[in-house]
Amino acid sequence: MSPKAKKIISNKNLNLDKYPDGKSQNLRKAISKAYKCNSEKIICGAGSDEVIQMLCQLFLNPKDEVVVPEYSFLMYRIYSKIVGAKVAFAKEINFKVSVNEILKKITKKTRIVFIANPNNPTGTYLTKKEVLELRKRLNKKILLVIDDAYAEYMKNKDYSSGLDLFKNKDNVFILRTFSKMFGLASLRVGWGYGSKKNC
Repeated sequence: MSPKAKKIISNKNLNLDKYPDGKSQNLRKAISKAYKCNSEKIICGAGSDEVIQMLCQLFLNPKDEVVVPEYSFLMYRIYSKIVGAKVAFAKEINFKVSVNEILKKITKKTRIVFIANPNNPTGTYLTKKEVLELRKRLNKKILLVIDDAYAEYMKNKDYSSGLDLFKNKDNVFILRTFSKMFGLASLRVGWGYGSKKNC
C-alpha cells in the first residue's frame, strides 16, 4: 500500500471501536470524485466478494442460470450456487474468454453473465471491441457483470475498462476493488457501479 495510506491507517486518532457508516457515504463521494461517476450509483461491500454475493441474492432465483468463463474467479460460481442457480461454463480459447462460447451457453433461463476483464486467473483480456460486441449480442434482460479488479494494470491500447465503457448502461454492472492495485486487501473494501435500480 502507499505510504500515505499506511500513515492514515496507523493514525492513533482513528475511531476503530465504532461501526462504519453503513451507506459508505464518504467513501462513495471519494470514489465518485476519483472516477468521475455518480455517487448514487455506487455500492460498497466487504471486498468485491460481498458485492458479488449481493448481486446473486438480488437477481437470481433457484433454477436461474449464470454463465461464467471456464477459468474465472471462483466467487461467481460459489455465490450463484448458494442461491440455487445453475452455473454454465463457457469454453475459453487458449485461456482467453470467448464471446462466441459465452453466447453458446445462453438460454431463456440465463440471468447473469460474469466476466473478469482482464481475467483472473489467466491474465488474458477481451478488447474494447469484444466487450461491446458481447453486450450488444446478449439479450438486454441479461445482466452483464464486468469485474474490473485488475483494470489499473492494463496499458494495452485496445483495452477499455468496464467502468469507462458502461457508466451509463442499465444492464451492465461493474465490480471494483481496493485489494489489488492499491494493496489494501486486508481492509476488505470493494465497490460496484450500476444503475440506481440495481443499487
